[in-house]
Amino acid sequence: MRLRRSLVLGLSALLSTEILSAQSLNLRDLLTDFFKNGITLAEPPAGSPFPSHAHHFVGDASLVPLTELNNELAAQLSTFPLASSAGGFTYRYDPALGTFTRATDSFGPIYAERADTIGKGKFNFGLNFSHFTFDTIDDLNLPNGDVQIVLKHQALPPGPCCIQPFFTGDVIVTQNRLKIQTDITAFTLAYGVIDRLDVGAAIPLVKVQIDALTTATIDRLATGANPNTVNIHVFPDGETTNTFQQSGSASGVGDIVLRAKYRFTESDKAGVAVGADFRLPTGDDRDLLGTGTTQIKGYVIASAHLGTFSPHFNGGYTWSARKDVIPDEINLAAGFDWAIHPRFTLIVDGLARTFRNGQVLVEQPTTFEYNTSLSGPPNVQSATINQLVANTASLTSWSGSIGFKINPVGNLLVTVNGLFNLNRVGLQDKFAPLVGVDYSF
Repeated sequence: MRLRRSLVLGLSALLSTEILSAQSLNLRDLLTDFFKNGITLAEPPAGSPFPSHAHHFVGDASLVPLTELNNELAAQLSTFPLASSAGGFTYRYDPALGTFTRATDSFGPIYAERADTIGKGKFNFGLNFSHFTFDTIDDLNLPNGDVQIVLKHQALPPGPCCIQPFFTGDVIVTQNRLKIQTDITAFTLAYGVIDRLDVGAAIPLVKVQIDALTTATIDRLATGANPNTVNIHVFPDGETTNTFQQSGSASGVGDIVLRAKYRFTESDKAGVAVGADFRLPTGDDRDLLGTGTTQIKGYVIASAHLGTFSPHFNGGYTWSARKDVIPDEINLAAGFDWAIHPRFTLIVDGLARTFRNGQVLVEQPTTFEYNTSLSGPPNVQSATINQLVANTASLTSWSGSIGFKINPVGNLLVTVNGLFNLNRVGLQDKFAPLVGVDYSF
C-alpha cells in the first residue's frame, strides 16, 4: 500500500508540475501574435506629410496562411502515433497443466497491434519515451525557411481618385525558419478481462518547443521608384530588412487514449481481432498538447505465427467529433515481428495515415497589384511573389518503423525503435527514436 500510495502521489506531483509550466503560455498563437505585435516599422520623421506606418502590416487577412499552418501543426503534433499499449508477453490457460503458458514466441509489434491478447487476469505496465524534431510539413522544409508569409499593407480610406493611397502597395516578405520539437513520455497499461478481451490506456506527458527565426524584408513595390518616398516604410534602424526571434514551450498531459481489443479466433497459428481507441481531449489545444476534440478509432487486426516469424496487418478509420479542428483519418499498418532469439525480437512496420479533406500547405506564386503614381492617374502594375497558401485535399503520410525488444530478465522488456518518414507529406520527422520498458505479470 505504501508503494502504491507513493507512486500515485509522485505521478500526481509530476502532472501538476507539468500543467503549471504550461499555463503561462498560449503556444498555438505564438507565431500569429508575434506577427500582429512584433513586426513594426519606424515612425515618420517630424514634419512628414505621410501618416505613421508603424503598425500597418499586421492585418488579419495577411495571416490566414499562418493560421492554417498553426491549425495543421496543432492537428498533427497532438495525434502522432503512440506505441502500442499491448504487452509483449501473451498467455493462454492450459487446462491440462492448470497453469498459464506463453502463447507466442515473439514480443509483438511496437506501433501496430497483433490479434493475440495478453490473457485473462494478466497485467502489463509500460513506460516509453519518444522524441520528434520535425523537418518538413507538406514538402516545405521548416528549418530552411520554406514557410514564406507575405504581409500586405492595411487598407486605408481611398484618395480623391477612389483608389487606395499609393504606398499601400508595398509588402513585407517574411521567411520563417522553424524548429519544432516534441517529447512524449507515455505511461501505458493493459489488462486481460477475459482470454479474448483486453482493455488498456495510454497517458502521454507531452512537451512542445517551438523556435522561430523570421527574416522580414520590405519590398517597396510602390514606393521604391520615387526617391522622395523610399523612406516611408523602413524598420526602426532605417533598414529594409530585419531579423526577429521568438520561441516558446509548453508541457503537460496530452490526449489520453482508452483502448480495447477483442480476439475472435482461438487458433495458435493465425488470429483476427477488432480494436477501438478513444482519444479524449485532455490535452490543452491552446498549447499544442492536444486536439481539443474527441476521436474514435475502430480497426481490424489480422496476424499469424509462422514459427518464429509473425506478420501482422491493421486497417482502421478514425472519426473526429469536430472535423473543422482535425479531419477524419484512414489508418493502415503492416509488418512483422521476428523472434530471432527467445529473448530478442526484431520488428519492422510500415505506417500510413490518410487525412481526409485536410489542409495542405503549398508555396504558390501570388500576384500583388500596386500603384506607383503619387498623384494624378494611377499607374497600376503587378508583381508575383511566392506566398504560403492552404488548399483542401486528402493527403497520405507514410512512415517506416524498425526496432527490437529485448527480454533481459523475467517478464521485463526493453524496447528500442526508430520511426522515419517515407514521403514529405504532412508533418514529418526524418528520424524519431523511441525507448521504453514494460513489465507483465
